[in-house]
Amino acid sequence: MLNRMLYALLPGRRMDTAAYVERRRIELARQLDLALASTVRYGPFRGMRLGPDTAWSVADRAPILLGLYEQEVLESLAETGGRKAFVNLGAGDGYYGVGALVSGLCQRSYCYEMGEKGRRIIGDTARLNGLEDRVEIRGKADPGFYRDLPAEVVDDCVLFVDIEGAEFELLDEAAFGAFGNAVIFLELHDWFFQDGAQRMQTLRRNAAATHAITEMTMAARDLSPFPELREYSDSDRWLLCSEGRGRQMGWMRFDPKRAGAPA
Repeated sequence: MLNRMLYALLPGRRMDTAAYVERRRIELARQLDLALASTVRYGPFRGMRLGPDTAWSVADRAPILLGLYEQEVLESLAETGGRKAFVNLGAGDGYYGVGALVSGLCQRSYCYEMGEKGRRIIGDTARLNGLEDRVEIRGKADPGFYRDLPAEVVDDCVLFVDIEGAEFELLDEAAFGAFGNAVIFLELHDWFFQDGAQRMQTLRRNAAATHAITEMTMAARDLSPFPELREYSDSDRWLLCSEGRGRQMGWMRFDPKRAGAPA
């Protein structure tokens, strides 16, 4: 396998390399999914069962099962337990929206997802984990979406946002004010825009009165604790934890400044 990868790196074969790597990631993810019975084995969402379908890359199933997918965010999220609700904008296929309930971090989940397939899979995942009565599935989140949520949810929730750049439209000063007691996680997509730096300045300004900001970025992965990976080659082990991203990702965590806000 390694020889094939080195061959693919020769001049003129870069596109072939990308296609081969993605195919190999999918093969490895399917192997691991079978070995672990489609159940998250490590991390805060340990014990979460996953269905056969997915709304995003099949290859991401491997780091999800190992608890390595967006590990920095997962570890930070695990510190926010005891909230009434988890409000997930861009819920995908329910990994976070259902996982937050499996882990006991929140009592109820509100999943906003514009894709019909994603909404279907969220429902399937909730049922698979016996949580269908605690997951509310909604469509696209529009500006002011929080007005349609119960006041006690907005006041005591984790707001988790991954909406491919639309965060700059939704998270205005009024939104941060409404979620003044909430812990907010945001995946950053400023690099989608030519004026991304200006958008980030506006975002920080919108949050300044109500939230303190912590920035996170993807860091190293330690694969030594996983006995399931010991028989894999070095190359395959790293592909199993890869998220297939085109650049190093970043996130923000916003913590409420208000005195008396839930911990």
